Amino acid sequence: MTNRQTLSKRERLKSYKRTRILFAQGQKFKVFPLVVYFLIRDVEAEPANKKLTVEGVEEVEGDEGLREVSLPANQKLVNRGRSGLKSLHQVDSVEAEGEILTKPDGILQMGVSVGKRHFKRAVDRNLLKRRIREAYRKQKHELRETLIASGISMDIFFVYSNARISDYAEIETAMTNGMSLLKDKIMAQ
Repeated sequence: MTNRQTLSKRERLKSYKRTRILFAQGQKFKVFPLVVYFLIRDVEAEPANKKLTVEGVEEVEGDEGLREVSLPANQKLVNRGRSGLKSLHQVDSVEAEGEILTKPDGILQMGVSVGKRHFKRAVDRNLLKRRIREAYRKQKHELRETLIASGISMDIFFVYSNARISDYAEIETAMTNGMSLLKDKIMAQ
């Protein structure tokens, strides 16, 4: 089976809370023109199959006295107007008691940032972000396999730190070097 080289929405680091934790507690290194922030998390420590309890749910037609519902971690309540609880909807992550529960797709999540300080035009920032994401997308599979074998997960954030627009070959070389350094740090754990 061949690996599809995609970068889905589940693989993007979108949570403000996790991004703040990454910058506060994570480590960083520089591979010109990128600064790579990373935080290694333990997959076994995350409550993947924990049940959620939702209190204060309105009564559903035919169910009297429904006040508490216990759901699997990957489902949430969907309220469809006055009729109350109609269906359960699959989601990729659910926040429960301050912890984020993830599916196996969330083993490796990444974010990208290009500062406005050097690139005033959004077109230039978006060009650089696309180049960084493309280089990451092509090279993430080896790192992902290493993480799965080690039983850990990782958040990564790439910050572009050059005052000029780098071509794709330069970004790809930096990404290759960065990924090899990340694999070495995982193996050292």
